[in-house]
Formats: sequence, C-alpha cells, structure tokens
Amino acid sequence: MEENALQDEPPPARLVAGALAHLARHMTTGCPRAAELAALLLERVVADADADPHLRAHARELVDILERDQATDARRLPLMDARPTSRAAH
Repeated sequence: MEENALQDEPPPARLVAGALAHLARHMTTGCPRAAELAALLLERVVADADADPHLRAHARELVDILERDQATDARRLPLMDARPTSRAAH
C-alpha cells in the first residue's frame, strides 16, 4: 500500500506550482493560511529524494523564510490584541 502512495505523489513541478500559487495569495492578501499551505507543499519537495538538489535547497530556504515570517507575525499579534479597539460601555 505504501508503494501506491508513492506512485500517487505529484511530481515536484506540480508541487512547486501549487506552492507558488499559495505564496502569491499570501503576498497579495497577507493570508497566513496561504503561507502555511505553500510551506506544506514546499516541504514535500524538500522530502522528495528524486527532486533536483537545487530545487530542494531553494524549497527549504523558502520554507525557512515562511516559518520565520509566521513566527514574527505570531509574536506581533498579542501586541495588537492588547490595544483597545473601542471604549467600553458605561
């Protein structure tokens, strides 16, 4: 059964195409879920031993950047949540 799962894996080019689509959405809208999906697809490229080594290295670099950005955003959110958004009702 595991052998069938490996045969069903999309080729690296399709994974990269999907990752680029999610990355573009993240860059234009700031959607954190799009960044997560891009990173997940890129991780699959990194894990693909048959993929070009340069492609794998660049995919790893992008995953690291996305994860670093998400960590930065996560640290920034509590600061934003602490700001009052409206006055409390009397």
